[in-house]
Amino acid sequence: MCGIAGILNLRHAAASLAGPVQAMTKRMAHRGPDDEGYLLVGAGGVTDTFYGDDSALLPSNENAPPGFPTQHINAAGSGILALGHRRLSIIDLSEFGHQPMCTADGRHWVIFNGEIYNFREIAADLQREGVVLHGNSDTEVLINAFALWGPRCLDRFNGMFAFAIWDNSKKQLFCARDRIGIKPFYYSVSGDNFIFASDIKTVLASGLCERGPDPEGLYLAMAYGIAPRPKTAFKGIRALPQAHWMLVDESGDIQCQRYWSIPVGSQDRAMTRGDAVDLLEEQLRASIERRLIADVPVGTFMSGGIDSTTISAIASTVHPGIEAFTLAFEETAPELDEVAQATATARMYDMKHVVHRVQASAALNRLDQWVAGYEEPYYGFAANHVISEVVAGHGVKVILNGLGGDELFAGYSWYRNLDRWRTARRMGPFLRPLAATLRGRLRLLAESSHIRSADRLHSFLFRRNSDNELRELFADEAALQWDSIEFVHDEYADGIEFEDDIEALSFMDLMNYIGNHHVHRIDQFTMANSIEGRFPFLDHELVEAAFRIPSHLKKDGKVQKLVLREVAKKYIAPECLAMTKKGFSMPVRQWLEGPLHDLVDAKLPALARRDTISGDAVRKWHTEYKQGQRDATKLWHLVALELWYEKFIDTAL
Repeated sequence: MCGIAGILNLRHAAASLAGPVQAMTKRMAHRGPDDEGYLLVGAGGVTDTFYGDDSALLPSNENAPPGFPTQHINAAGSGILALGHRRLSIIDLSEFGHQPMCTADGRHWVIFNGEIYNFREIAADLQREGVVLHGNSDTEVLINAFALWGPRCLDRFNGMFAFAIWDNSKKQLFCARDRIGIKPFYYSVSGDNFIFASDIKTVLASGLCERGPDPEGLYLAMAYGIAPRPKTAFKGIRALPQAHWMLVDESGDIQCQRYWSIPVGSQDRAMTRGDAVDLLEEQLRASIERRLIADVPVGTFMSGGIDSTTISAIASTVHPGIEAFTLAFEETAPELDEVAQATATARMYDMKHVVHRVQASAALNRLDQWVAGYEEPYYGFAANHVISEVVAGHGVKVILNGLGGDELFAGYSWYRNLDRWRTARRMGPFLRPLAATLRGRLRLLAESSHIRSADRLHSFLFRRNSDNELRELFADEAALQWDSIEFVHDEYADGIEFEDDIEALSFMDLMNYIGNHHVHRIDQFTMANSIEGRFPFLDHELVEAAFRIPSHLKKDGKVQKLVLREVAKKYIAPECLAMTKKGFSMPVRQWLEGPLHDLVDAKLPALARRDTISGDAVRKWHTEYKQGQRDATKLWHLVALELWYEKFIDTAL
């Protein structure tokens, strides 16, 4: 787990790139406090490596790995390519894990963020092919796998990754991102430069691309909380899509290709409930065991719900004494508190249960870090940042997370709403004229009657602000043409035939909820505390298995997550299974009406004065909130929009 950054001159003209790439690595130092390294490639193909102020002590002898740096980055001249790396040491803590790393012949160079969990098996395959490995890191396995098999190496990797490989013979830059999109990869083409990094802040820190909003991207961020990738809220900055590789060739042309797809249409209708339980349990245990591989302490996030608690329970049977971390809200927001349920399971196992009680005053001191971490206006507060600080304080560097259980096994409210939506579609001609006069669920039912497919229903129910609201908010005539639901459909689901509606919702959960929201937030806030987050449910082999399980074994009548519940009840306390879903979040309304009251009153007028925003709409939304007609998260989303402008657009980070 690390941070990567790079700049390639697309005309292969030598330029002063050392300063910009240094600024980038400095901006993401929190992603890798353990080591720092650089590669500079000259116009003639000469490669030079450098260390930085935070580099670990490195040997300068004949036993050093190939490409070891011997000079400081301040001594660098000009070049056509600069690569920068910040290392969070997790596997092979020695100098043999230092990056940028090259193959023995010096042809291929890599900077890599993530983990290849099956690297030992791949290492054995490489050695059978005659490849000599110097250390025990997955990075060395990755670069040699690419040198031997090219892009096909991606098919062999089980893990989470974003990396860039420079082929100094072909003068090509190959970039790739893992199947689910757990590890981030952002890029911008600005002038003659291809600039990329592990987060948007780092791309901007290069100083080589224009700082400004992308109007449609910002509109979509206000619709969903984050712009659906590859779009971002920033002008000229995009994300490499999940399960894609990108090649920047010698002529500067860029091509992008998908190498894996979520396996829709693969349900095994003959599978029994018992078969499904056995399959899921086997895959989940194998995935957890892979994610416990580390040369540093490993822990778990453990709410009181089914997903993270089951993972924590199984992990403790493999890793006795593992630390499990839970946030407590019993005083400030009891409706979010799950400590009793988490404790009930913790008592059943050999695990150290750490409970942290959230205090608003302490948490909100991190507000500026949350704005920087979200990178786009977000409607909530960073619970992942709070618990990551706690984890870091206990010396744990790797944390397992329960993300994926709800998405793969029909755990969210939109799965419950399928029957209502089908009824609404049949009653559409009668319901639609009444929508404006209805409230609550009846209004939602009436408004959903025009939705044509389950994937669109997901966007409709998942969306935080409607197109009508956003067209009112943005003082931009172009906004009248934007359609947030159709944008997501066209980007992710166009041309895909789903076996049923539950499969469609699960697909969209992986694409627009996990692939955009969850993994982005968790990566940003774990890495802000120099912690690696791992996700057993998002193992691609488990995902493939989950899509083979028939939908009726995921949701049967009112019972959701049916097959996962069957596995979980073998491991966790009954209290966890019986608990109503609460979600991992922070108390927005309580804080808006308490410690954030003055901030709201200061920032909303500032937002109303911006040329691109309708001041009337801002004031209307605030009034509606005070009258109980608008949710607290919608109001905070407006405040977050102003804070985003101030942080990212008005001034340099």
